[in-house]
Amino acid sequence: MHNPIYTALAITGPTASGKTALSLAVAKHFSAHILSCDSMQIYRKMNIGTAKATAEEQAEVPHHLIDIVDVGEPFSSSRYLEEALMVAEELSRKGIPLLFVGGTGLYLDTLRAYTLPEVPKSDPGHIEDIRARFCDENGELSLDALHDYLESIDSESAGKIHKNNVRRVLRAIEIYECADLAKSELDRRSRETQGPFSIVEITLDAHNRQTLYDRIDMRVDKMLEEGLLDEVRAMRDEGLFDGDSTARQAIGYKEMLSYLEGESTLEEATELLKRSSRRYAKRQLTWFRAHKEAYVLYIDDENGMLRDIDDIVHEAILYFENQICKRTQ
Repeated sequence: MHNPIYTALAITGPTASGKTALSLAVAKHFSAHILSCDSMQIYRKMNIGTAKATAEEQAEVPHHLIDIVDVGEPFSSSRYLEEALMVAEELSRKGIPLLFVGGTGLYLDTLRAYTLPEVPKSDPGHIEDIRARFCDENGELSLDALHDYLESIDSESAGKIHKNNVRRVLRAIEIYECADLAKSELDRRSRETQGPFSIVEITLDAHNRQTLYDRIDMRVDKMLEEGLLDEVRAMRDEGLFDGDSTARQAIGYKEMLSYLEGESTLEEATELLKRSSRRYAKRQLTWFRAHKEAYVLYIDDENGMLRDIDDIVHEAILYFENQICKRTQ
């Protein structure tokens, strides 16, 4: 059993919910450094598609745990914890507050405890989406292609599950895509112990789901305007999508790659990216709503109208200040 060592703030929530803008304002108020809690922003060269903070934003507030590995390099939640601990030790020694920001709930759960959270529940819609990706034009499922994909993301599970056991193969893939971690590693880490972080968390949410979906659509359009297609093309030319790389399966990259490889029109790829992002946001909301200790901060009012960013910032700072005061009494 490990006692908490580092008290940290955290801002979580689904994609396009406004985490970056809020985190910059909160970090400036508390003179904190931002530690990314995102499973894709760790990769170098994946910038626009992962919505990384811009160079200007990173100049305003120091960021950590961004651009720390090359595309294709293995990375796990335990590795993330190790990296976070090193940064936390250095910042704490200097008296600099920590602010974790991101949408990968698994990473935040790993910070809290040296264990993984409960295995995510199965979603029939997600299972059907996975199945559809490995069907030919006649709707026939390719067992070999499906199992090869499992082998690429979780070789240990693939070695234990026969390709004909489609239900288990699909479930193992679903777990990986929901938890950003292999089922085999989730299975290994079954005993809960207290982690080194005591975290005060705010989760962004929306009363009206369509409010969030509209923001996601606008986010995708903005990414394309900023050069997402050129970013994907450059990565392809470098061979970073060869084989079954992480980048090839990442939202924003697989859709644009399908266009570049002549499998879809740009309009079709864009609509697919928006749909994939909305579905991912739905899974993120499900994950974060299980964080009962988190303070839910809504980005819209009960009528679905977006709130002013200054009001959201004020509410967040007030909550964090109250919680910090309670923990230091």
